[in-house]
Order: sequence, then C-alpha cells, then structure tokens
Amino acid sequence: MNWERLISEIKKHKTLPENIDEYFNSFSNADAFGFLCVTRGLEISSPADLFMLDKKLEMRLEMVKPELEEIEFFADYVISTISEDAFSLKFDEDLIRAALFLGFYPMSMKIDVLNVLSIRFHNKKCLITPETFRIPHNVRKLIEKKFGNYKLTFNRAFRECLDSINECYPETWLCPELTEILIHIHENPDSKISVDSVEIWNGDKLVAGEIGFITGNSYASLTGFHKENDIGNLQMALLGKYLFDNGFAYWDLGMSIPYKYRYGATDNNRVQQTEYWNRLEKNRISFPENYSVPLSSFLEKDFAEYENKDEPFDPEKIIAFPEPNTKYSSYGRQICEITESIPLQLLYSAYMQGVFPWFSEKDKEPVTWYSTDPRFVLFPGEFHCPDSLRRFLKKTPYTYTMDKCFRRVMKECAAMKRPDQDGTWIGQKMIDAYTKLHKAGYAHSFEVWHKGKLAGGFYGVLIGSVFCGESMFTIEPDSSKSAFALFMKAFTECGGIIVDSQSYTDNMARYGARNINRTEFLKIEKEALYKPLEKDLRKTFESIVNSYSKRQ
Repeated sequence: MNWERLISEIKKHKTLPENIDEYFNSFSNADAFGFLCVTRGLEISSPADLFMLDKKLEMRLEMVKPELEEIEFFADYVISTISEDAFSLKFDEDLIRAALFLGFYPMSMKIDVLNVLSIRFHNKKCLITPETFRIPHNVRKLIEKKFGNYKLTFNRAFRECLDSINECYPETWLCPELTEILIHIHENPDSKISVDSVEIWNGDKLVAGEIGFITGNSYASLTGFHKENDIGNLQMALLGKYLFDNGFAYWDLGMSIPYKYRYGATDNNRVQQTEYWNRLEKNRISFPENYSVPLSSFLEKDFAEYENKDEPFDPEKIIAFPEPNTKYSSYGRQICEITESIPLQLLYSAYMQGVFPWFSEKDKEPVTWYSTDPRFVLFPGEFHCPDSLRRFLKKTPYTYTMDKCFRRVMKECAAMKRPDQDGTWIGQKMIDAYTKLHKAGYAHSFEVWHKGKLAGGFYGVLIGSVFCGESMFTIEPDSSKSAFALFMKAFTECGGIIVDSQSYTDNMARYGARNINRTEFLKIEKEALYKPLEKDLRKTFESIVNSYSKRQ
C-alpha cells in the first residue's frame, strides 16, 4: 500500500490542501506513526492472505527495515508494528472471521479521519492453561467482604459492553466499522467462531466486562473495562475459574503485560501459538444461555485449588508407608495408614509404594490408605478389545483428547451413579489432591467429546511405565470404553508394563484384567515405576486418535 493510495482514501473523507508536504507537516505524532506503518507494512485483502502470515510479515520487515532504521523517532515502534500487523483499507467480515479462527486479533488504526483494519499476529502472546492458571490470594477476601452479591453473566449486554469500553477508553481500537462487524458476528455465530461478552453486575448496573471470542475449546479476551476498584481483577479470576472448570483448554490474553502473569499466563512465541491452535477441538464450546450467578457462588471448597498457594513437592523424596497390618490390623489386612488430609508429597509417595487413598468423605471418614491383596491388574499383552468395540471404533462419532479438563473429569466421575454404590469415594479432598498431582505431571485425564460436549472419560496416575486407573464415567454409549481402548493401544505402543486397577470390577475383567497377589504386584511395580515409557504417551495417543479419525 503506497502513500498515494492512502492519501486518495483520506481525500474521500475530507478536503486536503494542494501542498501535500504541508499536509504531512501538520500530522500529529499518532497520524504520522499510523501513516508510516500502513504504507510500509503488509497489505491484505482476503482470508487467503492470512495463511503463512508470519512468513509474509517477516519478509515485509526485511524489505523495509533498512529505510525505517534511518527514522530516529519512529523506527522501533514502526518496526514492531510491521512485524506483527497486516493492514487492509476494507473492513471485511469474512476476513475478520478467518482471522479470529486462526487466533489473530482484528484491530483498527486511525489515520486522520480514516480507519484502517489491522490483523495482529503477536510475536509473543500470553496464554493460560488449566495447569498454569491460578487465582491471586486476595480474591476470596474481596468476594467475602465486598462483591459477594455482584453477578457474573455471559452475553447479556454485548452492546452495552462495547459502549462502556468506548466510554472508559476513548482511544480504543474499536472503530465503528469494526464494531459493527463484531456485533454482527456476535449475533450470527457459526460452528467455528463466536464473539461474546462477559459482564459483572452490581444490581442492574454494569460495572465491569469484556468482549472476546471462542474458537474450538479456546477463549480469547479482546478488550474490557471496569468502573469500580478491584472489580476488573475479580472478573479475570472468576472468568478463568469458569473457563477451566467447564472444558476450555486455553485462555488467550493477547499481548504480554505483567499483570497477566498473576493469573498464570506464560509467554508463547508464534510457533508455540500455532501449535496451541492446531490442537484445538473442532467443535466450538459455547457460553451457557441465561447464566447469571452471584460471585459468592464461586466460594466453594474447590475455589482454593486455583488460589496462589504452592505446596512444596520433591519427586525424589518418598515418605515411607507402614506395611499393611502393622498399625491398623484390627481394621483389616490391607490398610497401611490413616490421615486427616492428602498432601501432594504423601499422595505421590503412596503411588510409589503401591498404596492409594480410598474413603468416604460424605460419611466424614478419615483418609484411609490401602494396599489391596490380591491386586487386580491388566498387562498390555493380555488386553482384550471386544469385537463390538472394534467395530464401534471404526465409525466412532466421538473426539478424544488427553488432559483437556482433568478437574472436570474427576467431577463427572464423582457424579456418576453406579450399581450397588451409595454415593462416591471421590469427594472434594480427593479432587483437590489429584488435581495437584495432575499439575505436578503425574495424574492424567482422557476425555471423549461429542458435538462439543463432554460425553465420557476417565483419569488415572502415570508414573514410569505404571498406569493406575482410578475412575471413569459415561454419558453417551461406548464413550469411555472406546477411550480406554485407544489409551491401551497407546500405552502398549509406548512400552507400558502394567495397568493397576486395584480391586476387581466386571468392567476391567472383560478387558483381560486379573488378580495377582500383592507380593508379585509390588515386585513388578517396583521395577516399572522407575522405567520411563519408551515414547511420549500424549503424542502417541493423539497420533492413534488421528489415525481413527482419518478412517471415517
């Protein structure tokens, strides 16, 4: 885009002096900056221009960098912009939808009276995942003391959010042309993209909010506002908690700004950003309709899991458990220890010794640590996949993932009604403890999705070449069964040695699991715990899942 063309566009909106040099000399710094960026930058006109955008931006920068370096005042700013932004004189909805779907940010730049569309592909971007997300320590007190009656909603006041953003930040990049397109996308979402609003209310007064977009199972914040002290930080914390409690895998916060690190954001370069986006679910998650909850409802026991508290953990340190039947012989020959809590170090140590917690929190039982005898195990070489399940996998309608929403999988397992069981052993203590083990890298979940909704899954503990299956849940037919079959294929391919099912179940028996005595189990486990898998389980599982998808 050359300067003659840009001047021609500006002339459509105002009369310029005959002496163009005089006009240039009248530019404000902001106009001069924008003019330089657009005339030296990369021009785009269609969605096809967005592919390989990083390479195009890099090539364009190399072309103009020598001449820009001679501009003393603007050089660094213009070079930065040209390396991240592509420009268009036309505000095209298809182009903006395509940009959102690729994780790029549509923005605008004002030059005199002319608004120019810019599509930004950040060199470095802040992303948060369930594993990194944390809630600052003061959020609980803010809710308890001041904001408990305020409410969180989604998509209740999209236009009002836009008005409030412009009111609070008059120099915002939300120009009228871009605003109208975002409104239209908000009102007409498709399977790939929705543009949404998040709001915080004090009674009927909108006091904070933001607009963002959802693609697959990722949410990206575009811009927001707040009208009361502390409420913006509170919105960030509770939005993150909602996202990661409800199946979102990524939260994109755009450019790197220090305050974002408080919530667990990490910097990601363009290669890492692209890898994240390539792993997104195909079907878009949606915010629920008519969602309106008081902020006090977030003060559940599991709120503490995301609080900014780090529990010391050292995988080299093993806390020794007593042998079964030494301390608690009157309670059975399989109980090793009884405690009041489940510290991360103790939980990890337990699995390193063939011990696991099992108790009823609902009945206010203490944490009881078991080492069962006999032990119900499945050897990969003995795994039996029923013919009906093989046929199902050839035409499975489901999507399978690993570690997308660990905590949610545990909650679904806890809610699963099981024959001959009154309630569940998966209480809040267990959920909190295993989530910490998950964040430490030793507990994993496997999810099954159907049309963007969680349809089944299971979770367990993986140390070395031992996988300890904990629990599974099924919402739609054959969901968790098929996920387990795919897992076993991946676990076997990675050189897995043993799957520990702890105690007999009919479900595991049909796959070939059998009882062995505790002594034999501990001997096998001791060696397997210190033998790493031969391949990366996640990559292997994803590769196998993709191979089944291609068969359909």
